[in-house]
Amino acid sequence: MEEILDHLPEGARVLDLGSRDGSFPADAYRLRTVRVDISEALGTNGRLVRADAASLPFPARSFDAAILNHSLEHFVRWKRAVQEVGRVIKREGAVFVAVPDATTLADRLYRKVYRSAGGHVNLFDCPVELAKTLSWYFGLPHLATRTLYCSFPFLNRRNTTGPSLRRQMRFRGLPERPLALFTGALRALDRRTHTRAGVYGWGLYFGRVSEPIGLAPRTNVCIRCGQGHPSEWLVQLGLVRRRWRIDYYHCPGCGVANVYTRDSDFA
Repeated sequence: MEEILDHLPEGARVLDLGSRDGSFPADAYRLRTVRVDISEALGTNGRLVRADAASLPFPARSFDAAILNHSLEHFVRWKRAVQEVGRVIKREGAVFVAVPDATTLADRLYRKVYRSAGGHVNLFDCPVELAKTLSWYFGLPHLATRTLYCSFPFLNRRNTTGPSLRRQMRFRGLPERPLALFTGALRALDRRTHTRAGVYGWGLYFGRVSEPIGLAPRTNVCIRCGQGHPSEWLVQLGLVRRRWRIDYYHCPGCGVANVYTRDSDFA
């Protein structure tokens, strides 16, 4: 979503919809970020409004950008919600939407691991049709669709320590080292057989985006924090190491070890 956030003018209003504690660190940008969620957030960085996405308490054309980061699949009235986004977004604004592909291993596994399908009440399986629908409701042109890879952080035992979260899970999760090797094995399978075992979903861009949208996949997604890092950037930082014939790196965000893959192998 940085293609949008990095180029907004100072003081621009950004709607972070269905974000709980935030889809991005608000203090990293000189913007007026408004977090909206129907549930109470724990440590929201930015202004918080508790509201239903299908009935936003904002005047028309009040936001310069909107971020729907893995939230659309949780909205019971998702078409009404995106209609509301189309109402509050400016005509020269921009929207970023990230959703899981319901046909992938990652989303199928997520819905099996968590009771009540982890809250995924909407299943999307065609990015072309979804882009057309969202573009119509937003009143903004569809610019690009980017493939998103997964590192299965919802299986990471370090991420499932809260009692409420554990009650939702059917098992305790995996230690980080086996999870890293599992993710690396799926990347190797995708590279050799052109499967989509490591794919999670899509990132869709709408409206006016100043920066060219890079469609190259980011396959180095951290198993703990979920950040995706370009492979060439990790090499330039000198973070890639080799041990037991396996390339790995420590995530610049949280420091955990991950199996390294070259993005160009998946283009």
